[in-house]
Amino acid sequence: MKFAAIFVLFANAFSAGMMFLASVFISRYGGKDLFGFFSVILGLIISAAPIVTFGMETAIVRFLPKYREEGQKQLVSGMQRFVLLFAAILSVIGGGVLATVLISLRNYSFEIGFAAGICLPLSVILTVLQAAIRADANVSRAVVGEAVVRPLVFAVCLLSLYFVIYGELSLLSIVGAYAVSLAAAMFATLVLVFQGRHINWLGAFHPRMSDVRLWLQLGLNVLFSQLSIALLNQSPVILAGVLLSAFDAGELGAVIRLSMLVAFALTAVNSVVSPFLSKAMSKEDKWELQSLVTRATGFSLLVAVPVCGGFFIFAPELLSLFGDDYAAAVPYLRLMLLAYAAQAACGPSVALLNMTGIHRAMTKIVTAWTIITIAGLVIGMSQIGMMGGIVVAAISVAGYPVILAVLCHKTLGVDPTVFSLRFLLQRH
Repeated sequence: MKFAAIFVLFANAFSAGMMFLASVFISRYGGKDLFGFFSVILGLIISAAPIVTFGMETAIVRFLPKYREEGQKQLVSGMQRFVLLFAAILSVIGGGVLATVLISLRNYSFEIGFAAGICLPLSVILTVLQAAIRADANVSRAVVGEAVVRPLVFAVCLLSLYFVIYGELSLLSIVGAYAVSLAAAMFATLVLVFQGRHINWLGAFHPRMSDVRLWLQLGLNVLFSQLSIALLNQSPVILAGVLLSAFDAGELGAVIRLSMLVAFALTAVNSVVSPFLSKAMSKEDKWELQSLVTRATGFSLLVAVPVCGGFFIFAPELLSLFGDDYAAAVPYLRLMLLAYAAQAACGPSVALLNMTGIHRAMTKIVTAWTIITIAGLVIGMSQIGMMGGIVVAAISVAGYPVILAVLCHKTLGVDPTVFSLRFLLQRH
């Protein structure tokens, strides 16, 4: 697991770095308004993806280790195919809805709506294929498409569009480049699925309705929790674009993108540790659960603390990369950095709750928190402006992980927070 964690960490660092550079490039050469529009559309795509996957990719990672342990070969051979078909159909419908919303309600051109709409099924299929690989505890291969191929192709497309083909950036060219990068990532992941035989395309598959209901029940709860978490991260940018201006959305997009780098190691750890948590839960090994989350928290903090400290000190210089107009956002960035540092200190509680069957309680908490956050953002931005929205966003990002960590301790007797590092000292 250590090698996988290190590889995933570096892959996610590469992805975050490339997407950061792409954001700087768009802001510098396309302007703050264009960067703001793209941030809003990207936020819509990211927020819509959990809806059309219906959380079923998590069901793959949760149940396949259990089915293997129980020797249910026909479920192991067919569950991934079922989820892939299910998610593909929903994602095509969802992509059409997203395109219609952008064209009809936001007055974007047909070409932009189509390019954004096609991003959704590409993103969803990529997510399900990754889950099929992760369920085999092959997490390092699972991230190659999304964390390496996607940002690399996106960067190459942007550079080619500006310096070779058009000599300028437009919203259509940026969204189109992102669609191409998702297609390349999906194809690369599909190749890895075939090479590793992670999906048995021809095996027998005769699920009972009770099996499908179990997957859908987990998927529904994961849907709401993933959508809620996506909205907690993306709604400040989306609402800034709606309630304030594209200029403000661009500024907030830069702040959120930089501050989220503090917690990117936690994101990597969540993807690595999930299948191992599922295996430990299937064996009812509480000590292994605590050991896994403690090491995961320590690993994520090893990255989060220096990143947060460095970004806090050099916040003016980092924001100046996006343009001279971003100087006023330094206090916003520092506040959000502290919020994401608090999130990292709470550990992989989301993965722990999803893999141990406490997902329903988590869903209720995160959904209610999201509703309160969105209401707070609307009031804060309407009454105070950008500072009001940033304060609400910071409280939101730091608050819900604390509640989930308490839930882990109360229901499982497992501490995922920074305080769990004491167990490492006790071992020695």
